[in-house]
Amino acid sequence: MSVLSERVKKLRSAKRQSQNEVGKALGKSRETVSKYELGEREPDPEAIVLFAKHFNVSADYLLGINEQTENLATDERKPYSPELYSFEKYLKNEKFIPYLQLAVSMMDSNIEIKQFEKLINKIINKTKINLI
Repeated sequence: MSVLSERVKKLRSAKRQSQNEVGKALGKSRETVSKYELGEREPDPEAIVLFAKHFNVSADYLLGINEQTENLATDERKPYSPELYSFEKYLKNEKFIPYLQLAVSMMDSNIEIKQFEKLINKIINKTKINLI
């Protein structure tokens, strides 16, 4: 496997794109992208330029001439806003899912927060009494 094939695969994975998505963006088929990644086919200079533009890296990086790139795609996406980033972190946390389901249920049933607080306080008080 060549440096180029390894880097194309790494960049595609980091960008969380399928071979089909990359192929469409470059005007290539999924099979062609797959062959590039497996090292079964070498891209022509035009394809290298397309890859570099698509992944926002230099052609030198793709070819292994340069090991450093400022624009190397990473697994971490830059958040649009701190609020969305925080919300995304909660959504990825499995322990948060029941709370999210509860919030959706509350919205669907039009339960007011004050009613919910009363219910929760009753449950907490009952639990305290049972523990004593």
